[in-house]
Amino acid sequence: MRKPLTTARLAERFCRRLELPADRYREPLEGLLREASVETREASIAATKAACLEVAEEEAERCHAVGATAAQQTALTIAARIRRRHIEA
Repeated sequence: MRKPLTTARLAERFCRRLELPADRYREPLEGLLREASVETREASIAATKAACLEVAEEEAERCHAVGATAAQQTALTIAARIRRRHIEA
């Protein structure tokens, strides 16, 4: 089984590929890669939360169109919780 690719291993690979002295460049590269990884993760989470909210709102609209008030209220409650906990936080 392959080892997970960590920022440290990736920085080491960059140093080797670019023929840079690892003892000098590995730590700064690792820091930059870690920052980029965190930013990418946060953007992915935000996009997922927004997509979930959109689905809940669409479901509420669909339920309203067919007159299903209990289901509509449930979907609206879910959408409100998603917005309160994850979008507006």
